[in-house]
Amino acid sequence: MTKAALRKRLTTKPSAEVIALILDVLAATPARLKELSVGLSGAQLDQPLGEGERSFKRDLTHLIYCAERGSDPIFQALILKLPFMPRIHAERDWGALMQYEAFEFAELMAYFSFRRAALLRILKSLSRDQWDRSVQREGIKRSESVYYSARGLCLHEYGHLEDLTGKLALLRAGKFA
Repeated sequence: MTKAALRKRLTTKPSAEVIALILDVLAATPARLKELSVGLSGAQLDQPLGEGERSFKRDLTHLIYCAERGSDPIFQALILKLPFMPRIHAERDWGALMQYEAFEFAELMAYFSFRRAALLRILKSLSRDQWDRSVQREGIKRSESVYYSARGLCLHEYGHLEDLTGKLALLRAGKFA
């Protein structure tokens, strides 16, 4: 399924079926990343996947930054009575501080997988009302629900997986040096 097809299926109104799809996609992401990395050398993992593109490792760190920042509103909405999320850019702010690029690829995959398992444990335990809990983000007039945040995370990651799949097919076909 393409990201566009997934977006159509993931309506802006939550339902049991759509929530199950989000959970399935989020659960599959770490395994799909591992599958895509099989057979790639350390040099290939660090090599940009095209002119002006990120490397596989850099794409993984981007996904980690976005997953961390994307999970925060979910956690706050579930914990706090009046949650508020300050504007912190996943890459420019969070990434500049955390600098995950310095870690080895295997460590990053283990970390991403662990954090994903923890997030899924929480999401799978939510009642229907908890999916509707919301957080106010700085600079955005409308509140965003736990559902909307999880949906956004799902679509973002799926798009990256689709993109990586295409770029790695080219790499494996010898189109990138």
